[in-house]
Amino acid sequence: MTDARWEHGSEFHWPDIPNSVAVEPPWGRHRALFGSGRDALRALVEHGRAHFGWQRLWMPSYFCQEVVASTKTAIELAIYSDTPETVPDFGDVQVRPGDAVFIANYFGLRSRIVPPAAAVIVEDHTHDPWSGWSRGSGADFCLASLRKTLPVPDGGLVWSPRGHVLPPVREVTTERATASSNRTAGMLLKRLYLEGGAISKEQFRALLLAGDEQIASGAISGMLAFTEALLGALPVREWRLQRRRNHQAFLAHFQSARPETLRVLHCHANEDMAAFSIIVIVDQPARRDAIRQRLIAQRIYPAVLWPLEQLELDGVPWAHVQLSRCMLSLHCDFRYTTTDLVRVADALLAAEAESR
Repeated sequence: MTDARWEHGSEFHWPDIPNSVAVEPPWGRHRALFGSGRDALRALVEHGRAHFGWQRLWMPSYFCQEVVASTKTAIELAIYSDTPETVPDFGDVQVRPGDAVFIANYFGLRSRIVPPAAAVIVEDHTHDPWSGWSRGSGADFCLASLRKTLPVPDGGLVWSPRGHVLPPVREVTTERATASSNRTAGMLLKRLYLEGGAISKEQFRALLLAGDEQIASGAISGMLAFTEALLGALPVREWRLQRRRNHQAFLAHFQSARPETLRVLHCHANEDMAAFSIIVIVDQPARRDAIRQRLIAQRIYPAVLWPLEQLELDGVPWAHVQLSRCMLSLHCDFRYTTTDLVRVADALLAAEAESR
């Protein structure tokens, strides 16, 4: 990445893939591969209804509403109170036959959650698929969207730590194949752009945006053979360690000057955990928006995970909506060095000072 085209955040570009020792994933060979994390969840719900008699799925109140929207077409949903800041409140989860409970490792910040008794448990390990919790899970089923932590054009999967029968693998749909092709092309062009090539942002962004739209709609798909092969070649151990180092570098630099208007969510300092991103909570939505715009002007692109402006289910506490309006997610993955994260911390502190 040339300094003239330095940027931080947004979609992956095509990476360097060095030779590395393969890391055995938590799922081993007992897994079912799908075109996306959303496909994996939809396939699991259909499988649960057909083979295990699932009738209702409990979802956390703070969660991606696009995923909730796609899931509620397949099964009745109920919500329980949970956010990245809290321990889930299962007090309102009255488990009945046919219930399953969906538990998320928000942003890789959790070490483990004690589930409600007598419930079928589905864990979402999207934000840190190689965590100690994931490896030691005792859930009925686990799932992950792999393209959130890895530079792959598509991909989600389901596995069962308890050895349950998995949902059947589907054929790759034309829509997912097209999405993967567009995303791969966009990742490659983005790399050329970052290296100073005669590529415009509009060219690679158009392909990536088209791929994102195509991967989020249509029938459930299997994973492309290209992506499946690529998974075995990625240096996941090294990349995960870099994510951890970057997160720690940001915190060390940021905490010494942290203003009262900002706070960062932490994970426990142990080797089994590597935060997905830096989760910043701003004291008020207007300041969050002002900070975000100032960062974007410096080519730092925070994400909002997740907007809760258009809720798919009733019962989400107002405080959770407010939390979503005050949060920013700053990338800390392997694309960046600790020096990059110090630069991002300084930019955040400067943007906050300008927002007062």
